[in-house]
Amino acid sequence: MGKNGTDVCKEAADMILVNDDFQTILAAIEEGKGIFYNIRNFVRFQLSTSIAALSLITMSTILHVPNPLNAMQILWINIIMDGPPAQSLGVEPVDHDVIRKPPRNIKEPMITRSLVINVLLSSTIIIAGTLWVFIKEMSDNIITPRDQTMTFTCFVFFDMFNALSCRSQTKSAFTIGLFSNRMFIFAVCGSVIGQLLVIYFPPLQKIFLTERLDLKDILFLVALTSSVFIVSEVKKCIERRLESRSTKRKEFGYGPDFV
Repeated sequence: MGKNGTDVCKEAADMILVNDDFQTILAAIEEGKGIFYNIRNFVRFQLSTSIAALSLITMSTILHVPNPLNAMQILWINIIMDGPPAQSLGVEPVDHDVIRKPPRNIKEPMITRSLVINVLLSSTIIIAGTLWVFIKEMSDNIITPRDQTMTFTCFVFFDMFNALSCRSQTKSAFTIGLFSNRMFIFAVCGSVIGQLLVIYFPPLQKIFLTERLDLKDILFLVALTSSVFIVSEVKKCIERRLESRSTKRKEFGYGPDFV
């Protein structure tokens, strides 16, 4: 105890409660767990986006097809990936349910099997969707500014929806609240506005070699890229139901063979 404890006790203690309130320990555990899970969410987003970007370049080289993105567009994607949306995942509000979870094994690595599965699933959807748009637009085998603009915007929108799905590994974005993390909302809105400027602002069009897209093109890309978020939400829902069933079986003492 910081107030009532003796100096000898303080010297021997591993931890001192300054306000003599045991509730402080729970708050500290909750905050620590929240930081850990936010770091894991950040890592998931970074890995899935990086793998998707590198795979696109690698596959285009192996298949001897034109690069779907030019150098400036790749640089812009890196700025978005390492910029505001990624950083805002680190300030996600603490989920108060984390205190109910059992202590984490200190030998468990940061990148777990479930995290790897989520990363590979998201990156696969991003790669498949972006390549499909690129091949669909380049039907005449001649790459044009429109082809690259559609592909470029497709990848960026995939990034935004992927960031939304990375806010929690287990809970739906609607459960934790779409607007609970204001920094995330500002970051995503800023990134989308920046992307629209790259598409529609003439000086930036010359730098990034883009051209304006019709409203139907934007709506098509939004519908397509939201698939990475929808698949993630469905996966979380299935996992929660399976976990709930498993918990009920343990509570009632049913074995694994119970039907």
